[in-house]
Amino acid sequence: NRYVDDKPVLGEIQKALPATLVLAGAALCLTLVCSLSAGIVCALYEGTFLDRLIRGGVFLGTAMPSFWAGLLLMWLFAVKLDLVPTSGMDGPSSVLLPAVTLSLAYIATYTRLIRANMIQNKQENYILYARVRGLPERSIIRHMFKNSLQASLTALGMSLPKLIAGTFVVESIFAWPGIGRLCVAAIFNRDFPVIQAYVLIMAVLFIVGNVLVDILSAAVDPRLRKEF
Repeated sequence: NRYVDDKPVLGEIQKALPATLVLAGAALCLTLVCSLSAGIVCALYEGTFLDRLIRGGVFLGTAMPSFWAGLLLMWLFAVKLDLVPTSGMDGPSSVLLPAVTLSLAYIATYTRLIRANMIQNKQENYILYARVRGLPERSIIRHMFKNSLQASLTALGMSLPKLIAGTFVVESIFAWPGIGRLCVAAIFNRDFPVIQAYVLIMAVLFIVGNVLVDILSAAVDPRLRKEF
């Protein structure tokens, strides 16, 4: 039980975990859509103004701390433009700003990974051979993209638990009623049972995330199936 109010820790975790999963899921969807699109465009238009523009935005997203980005987004879209709520979990629109804030650093990371891997694969002999055979450019890009996913999938295995574990900053800024905010409150109150439960959940998520990514990597790359 908790030291603060003598309530079962499991019950408190069960109340807070769904909100965190909603936030992490929305951030993951934004990360995948934006990073895949930006990475492919940067690789296909390597060295052009569009490539440099996207990479500049990516570097900016990497350099900006999440708490500062969250406050800027809140000031612009919630306070000035009054388009979304400033805090709390109140309808679908309330998840937009926290999800964007949480996904910024991951979008930057995966955009650079996908771009670098696709550019590397673009120099391989099988791409030259595919063009010599007269395959459509769309088919060549599909093969290039598929062969560039391995490093991104490996990084995704570490990012999924980190995405959930790293919500405590965003949840604190936007007053999101998730497990991260619960853990921050437990740290200030020295509520050790909640802290222990949080650490245990994160450790299990890291293990499960790595196992799932290994399975997914084997499904994407047939060469890895021989190692199992």
